[in-house]
Amino acid sequence: MQRRLQLIILAHVWVLVPLALAWLLEWRGPLAPSDVRGIALLNAIAALYLLARTYFTLVRWTAAMVTWWPWIDVILVTAALILVRNPTDAIALLYFVPIASAAATLDVRLMAVIAAAYVLAVLITDAPWTLAVIYRIVIVVLVGSMYGSILRLVASTERAKERAEYRTALAREIHDGIQHLLVTMGTRLDLAQRLVGESPERAARIVGEERMAARRAADELRYLVRRLRISDAHSDLATALRTQIAALAERWPFNLELDVPAQLPRLSPATEHTLLRVIQESLTNAAKHARASSVEVVLAQQDGALTCTIRDDGVGFEPSATAEAGVAGLRERVKESGGSFTVTSSPGAGTTVTATFPLPRSPQ
Repeated sequence: MQRRLQLIILAHVWVLVPLALAWLLEWRGPLAPSDVRGIALLNAIAALYLLARTYFTLVRWTAAMVTWWPWIDVILVTAALILVRNPTDAIALLYFVPIASAAATLDVRLMAVIAAAYVLAVLITDAPWTLAVIYRIVIVVLVGSMYGSILRLVASTERAKERAEYRTALAREIHDGIQHLLVTMGTRLDLAQRLVGESPERAARIVGEERMAARRAADELRYLVRRLRISDAHSDLATALRTQIAALAERWPFNLELDVPAQLPRLSPATEHTLLRVIQESLTNAAKHARASSVEVVLAQQDGALTCTIRDDGVGFEPSATAEAGVAGLRERVKESGGSFTVTSSPGAGTTVTATFPLPRSPQ
């Protein structure tokens, strides 16, 4: 939502730029030389700031810089009001920009700073507290609050839609996975029952195989239930991943090392599920086939993407000589999420699985 908010704000501000220039050059009227120099300097700073903000929003987007923009907006608008010595000037309407950011993110501290900055402008300019001053404050706050509420409502609606789609996909996965496994298990156990008299060895072998299948079905069901709970309980992806991976590690025979940043932006529910599937399947392969003693799971955020790397010290394999049925399924799922998937391995050198997912333009 943050990047979307910045794009909306930038679009509105750029629409105002030609009108602001015309207003400053023709409609404002004569100014004292000192005022002209001050306003010219402030305009130059504002122009550079707007260009820099546009560049970082469109080209070099970083979520960390978003927190600074509204505060700079407040400083520039307040300085302009003080320079023109008129807190009822139309420049005060530009407080709408940081107020919209504060309302959309529920930043009460920023709202308080905006109010304090306007009061400071009134006090410094010795302007009287007229009805016009109060009216402008109320209008800007109400419009900014309404604007932010609409953005939050849209973001909440989209998130609810994503979750509904994710739950539908999860139900289909349960139907095609666990249910199919249980149906097959029932059929094979029926066969084992018929073979008890004539071929007890074969019947015992089938029962042993289906016992393992029952454990896999129970593990899969436990994973899906925990995944649903974690998706709803945690607001940040990093905590959800640590919790889920720790649960996956309970049944593995190797030492698992986890390197996850303190905070990660939320992905769509389907992409987060795919990410966990990549980790789950990679850990399963490391336990069943690689006979690894140590596995490392590393997640890193860089250049607008989230990269998940799983390395093991197992026996390795020759990728070109392997059918990679399970790997092909993972690669397809990652591709559907807009990401990329690679497997690097060689006999005796372990295996490295890398999945890269594009980060959303706005946080989920």
